Amino acid sequence: MLAVSVDGNRKHYRFKNASRSEEQAIFQGVFIAKDEDVATFVDHIHRTSKHVSGRGVCGGEWSAARETSQRSTSKVDEEGLELAVCRHGVLLRALNMYRGEMFAYPLYLQEKLASRQITFFCMDVTCKYWPYLQKVAKSCPELQPLLSMKPFLSVFHAKAHDFKCEVKWSGAYQEGAGLTLGEEVEQCNAFLSRIAVTTKHMSKAGRTDMLTLLAMRWNQQKFDNLATSLSHRYHKTIKSLQSKQQNLESMKAQLAVTESHLEDWVSDVKEWAEDSVDLRTKRKAFDIIMAVRRLEEEKNILVLEMDHHWKWLSTRAKTSQELSSLLSSETVKNWPCGFSEEGLKGLQSIILRKQQNIREKKMQARDCYLRLLSGETAENMSFLHKLDDSDSDLDSSDDAL
Repeated sequence: MLAVSVDGNRKHYRFKNASRSEEQAIFQGVFIAKDEDVATFVDHIHRTSKHVSGRGVCGGEWSAARETSQRSTSKVDEEGLELAVCRHGVLLRALNMYRGEMFAYPLYLQEKLASRQITFFCMDVTCKYWPYLQKVAKSCPELQPLLSMKPFLSVFHAKAHDFKCEVKWSGAYQEGAGLTLGEEVEQCNAFLSRIAVTTKHMSKAGRTDMLTLLAMRWNQQKFDNLATSLSHRYHKTIKSLQSKQQNLESMKAQLAVTESHLEDWVSDVKEWAEDSVDLRTKRKAFDIIMAVRRLEEEKNILVLEMDHHWKWLSTRAKTSQELSSLLSSETVKNWPCGFSEEGLKGLQSIILRKQQNIREKKMQARDCYLRLLSGETAENMSFLHKLDDSDSDLDSSDDAL
């Protein structure tokens, strides 16, 4: 997974006087982590690291940049949600906040998602959080692997940070990040916050189930529209890349500088060196060069994600086909649980409907990707061959249905 973005949603608090229920949530621990698991983790971090604070390059004071935090009001129980999403806005994990946006909360989510081999960990206060993580990892060796991720300051939030802080931490200047923004949680928050008024008065179990169902619906929409979304982003990236490359060539001609000079300026801005050239000129060149590099990376990243999407759809189609074949065989009649003839027909009907749904998604994705990449260079040929080879598979699906 290229990037995970983490941030809090303070609108999803719940009043203490809300309806009470002894029932356990149906989806407990599925999307929102169990409160007792989070509390145990937070207590361990505080006890072991003795409330270390993170002091980054940026000198600003941010409400989320703290570790010791008190309840905002005695009238609420849960104070909100801490959310983790991927760069496509798919909701991955969440937890209930009880003491504001302290650093132990994103640390819990980061640790739970570490098995997904994440490259960039994005936050709007990364310059504060990462020094905190480095100190905590010294006291908690089991968290050392988290440092293999790369710190990423959300691109738009970085504009409000100190200039040096932005150059060092902003995702716009991180090699390999492409056009990842690190602001993806904001989009998810806009969706989840639509029912914030309702969940304030729900029971704990009802709130958990409602938010989990909304997250499932949101993610399903993301999956269904993934081919269209990736195609749109790729088309946009190509247009922006051409524009930025033209701007870069114009700057080189205007300033009468070579590619080597520009590379030196990029190093100067990163290392904060001064010479005869005005720093503003260097910064302008630096921003354009970084934009071109991120766009070139984004182009390659998107093709890789299209390839992953196609493999996922193909695996789903194969699994569905195997299950359909199994249910149509004589073997199923000898299963210990037993099926009535009507029950078996109903199950076969459901599987066939799922096969049809997957086939339609494959056809949509194939059409999108072929139309988008057919005129591209040889670097995408291996992926295009996969799409061309799928013709017979899609035709054979008609026979099965």
